[in-house]
Amino acid sequence: MVAMTLGSLPLVAPRGQSVNLSGPFRRFCRVPSPFAAGAPARDGFRRWVERCSGAVTDPRRTRRAGAAITAAWLTGTLAVASTTAGCTGKESLVTVVGPGVVNDPRNRTLRFDILQFGLSQLCREMRVMGVPLQMRDDEPVSGRFFADTCGSQVIDEDERQSLVLQFSGRGYAYSSITRRVGFTASGVVEYSPDFQLHDGAMYVYFRPRNVTAAEVQTVLIESGAAASTITKLGVNANEVGSAVVRAQLQRGFTVIRRNANGEVAFGLGFVPEGEVPFVPFMVERSAHLTLANGTTEVHSGQQDYLGGFEITKKRQALHVTATLDGAAAVDLFVVPKAYADQMTGSFVTQPGPAALTAPPVFEEPLVAGPQYRRTIPLPVGIYYLVIDNSAEVGRTAPSGGPTDDRAAKVDFLVQLGKARH
Repeated sequence: MVAMTLGSLPLVAPRGQSVNLSGPFRRFCRVPSPFAAGAPARDGFRRWVERCSGAVTDPRRTRRAGAAITAAWLTGTLAVASTTAGCTGKESLVTVVGPGVVNDPRNRTLRFDILQFGLSQLCREMRVMGVPLQMRDDEPVSGRFFADTCGSQVIDEDERQSLVLQFSGRGYAYSSITRRVGFTASGVVEYSPDFQLHDGAMYVYFRPRNVTAAEVQTVLIESGAAASTITKLGVNANEVGSAVVRAQLQRGFTVIRRNANGEVAFGLGFVPEGEVPFVPFMVERSAHLTLANGTTEVHSGQQDYLGGFEITKKRQALHVTATLDGAAAVDLFVVPKAYADQMTGSFVTQPGPAALTAPPVFEEPLVAGPQYRRTIPLPVGIYYLVIDNSAEVGRTAPSGGPTDDRAAKVDFLVQLGKARH
């Protein structure tokens, strides 16, 4: 091992691996070199990294990758109930230093310094993205959580390097017994973040250090029979929900940043290096940036809200690929975030599907059988893709009688790319 210092940070390089400035760093960051004699102190090093890596990286990638970690952080919340891929946009520094150096256990302080740059976007992404909820890791999504408020704090002490998150918001989840359950939730969680590099991918681990608060308030139980039974049995739905939230938050999560474009995958708990969570569509090579790749189950009379997906400049489009199973057809709508927020507010608190508050910018049925592919050009903004399996909204209606719940299983891939002419 060869010991060096990076500012005031100890840096350990395996023998035979060099640490040097090359490529974009040599072009944009010639002076001061943090590897040279008289390198700046730790705070100076942080400013240097932020300035130099920002000069060679598209900041929009930080926001897009951030969205996926946001989803990962709260995926387990409420099984009834984060965001940056750690330093997306700082990958140039990781390339310069090398994976052998970064992964060394003695360089954890260096990894935390790299990681915390990306954490600054966490709360913004939480307020934009709906968080998928799953009853079990291998099951389709059965609900969403939408953050209304979020606060974060990075604790950077010698013996305590943590990220503290405080959040509140609203959401919905579905079960065959209760039908849709609407709830509000809040919590405070302290995570110990870290990452490792493997085969060109970055595995970002959020291990829970402390869950100091986790509360759920039930605002809707769509099944009247289930609500009556819960009352008769003396079950406190809020206490049960809070216990589930706490248990899920204590699992932590893993985010896998797959490439320099900021595409990520995530899973609850600890995902070993080299493994990836299941996704329905394998994207090997694409000119488009993958924003979402998953499976949802939308029951009869229900809706699901995917997004928000951000169009960052002119002449961009959402490229949507989907397949439908279990139902003859469902409706797809694309609506701006402002309208989606109004719809989800109603959907969480009132039974039945939420009505469209304005004409959607895109509307089309998704039918069972052939693979669905559409390019949807959109103005700059944030949009949600709404899947509707109800008779009250849209052109299609669930098949079967009122007691025949035929859930629509939708595999979806949403990508961002150029609009076709």
